[in-house]
Amino acid sequence: MDIWDEVVGVYNEEIQNLKNQLGSGSVEDHFHYRQVVGSIHGIEWARHNLKDILKKRTYAEEDGD
Repeated sequence: MDIWDEVVGVYNEEIQNLKNQLGSGSVEDHFHYRQVVGSIHGIEWARHNLKDILKKRTYAEEDGD
């Protein structure tokens, strides 16, 4: 496992924790609900972009050899 797999794993773990918060009903009000959903969206965005960047870099390195 390299560092990027570890980073993605941490993102996935935090997303799951936030989803569990929503599922267990522990959000206090509508504002908190929106905050948790926004956090999930932001982490998913970061995870997706990190994977895309890594994929592009990997293919660029392979093409350069």
